[in-house]
Amino acid sequence: MSFITEFNQHVQDKNLEGVVDTLKTLPERVTVKLNEYNPLPPTKPARICIELTNRCNLNCPFCLVGQQNLQESVAHDDLNREAGGMDMDLCRKIIADAKKFGIKEILLTFQGEPLMFKRQNFIELVKLSKANGLKTIVFTNGLLLDPVFSRAIVKAGLDVMRFSVDGATQEIYELNRVGGKFEKVRTNMKDMVQIVKEEKSKLQLIWQFIALKNNEHQIEFAEKIAEEIGIPFLIKTFAESIPALVPENPAYHRKYLSKTCHDIYKSIWVYWNGDVVPCCYDLDGKEILGNINQNTIEEIWDGEKYKNLRKRVNEALIHPENEPELCKGCLKYAPPEKLGIDPAAAKLKSYLQQPFLK
Repeated sequence: MSFITEFNQHVQDKNLEGVVDTLKTLPERVTVKLNEYNPLPPTKPARICIELTNRCNLNCPFCLVGQQNLQESVAHDDLNREAGGMDMDLCRKIIADAKKFGIKEILLTFQGEPLMFKRQNFIELVKLSKANGLKTIVFTNGLLLDPVFSRAIVKAGLDVMRFSVDGATQEIYELNRVGGKFEKVRTNMKDMVQIVKEEKSKLQLIWQFIALKNNEHQIEFAEKIAEEIGIPFLIKTFAESIPALVPENPAYHRKYLSKTCHDIYKSIWVYWNGDVVPCCYDLDGKEILGNINQNTIEEIWDGEKYKNLRKRVNEALIHPENEPELCKGCLKYAPPEKLGIDPAAAKLKSYLQQPFLK
């Protein structure tokens, strides 16, 4: 929800506390917007994303984003990596390392459903993250919640919970969240909204709805349900891992960014076993840059493997032959000519940025 929309809603509801809380978010929102227009990336990541488990209670058909050119099926169950869960000692080390490195926020989600992690360990992890000054976020399908677990999560101090719910009826929802029950997640979202109110929590709840060909006709209906529940509604564009699912309405099409990629400077991604990869699209370990069991985050970031990876990504327009194979299946950044941008101008911009990139 935009700042203006959120602010106006609180004014209409005569919710003074809501107005004050929204105003408090203004500096952060302005910073985010300014960073969007900054031609240079940050010098090191502010976010770490950890895979509590790569197991999932669903089998979404479009799950393995970035693998669409490498395997026939991109459903979750076809992930080509050993299944497992992160050890709590490793979780604690990651948080301690993250604080020392200057990380500002932790996303407790990568591949898999994070709420399949042992409940008491998940609660401990949220508390520990908050105690170390990290903004703490989780993306979930929401099906494993119940009122007791939800209340414990709220009391632990979680900052953001995003529900991934791509349908407004069971018939459509189960096409995309295979194995899920829409009424169950709807009830869980409603319960969480109520618990947040009861606990006077500042937990930000979001219903994320990926716009697809099979559900775009339900978006307006879903928005009404969200309004009834009292949860902000976010339409997310589809990373086209299955071309047949691309929505017909152009307004819901993903708008690619021009290479070169700056996302490698924004986040670090960690598998459940401690392996570090540069991107959420690296689902099968094409570019393993180190392991947090053996080294600190700072040592891995400053290591030769990570430096070489960043160099190859930064010079993708100058030396395309050296671009990581991983990047060739990217569904966020595209070559400038694909976007109608003068390749020579894009290459010049890349040359000018090189002295500032490390």
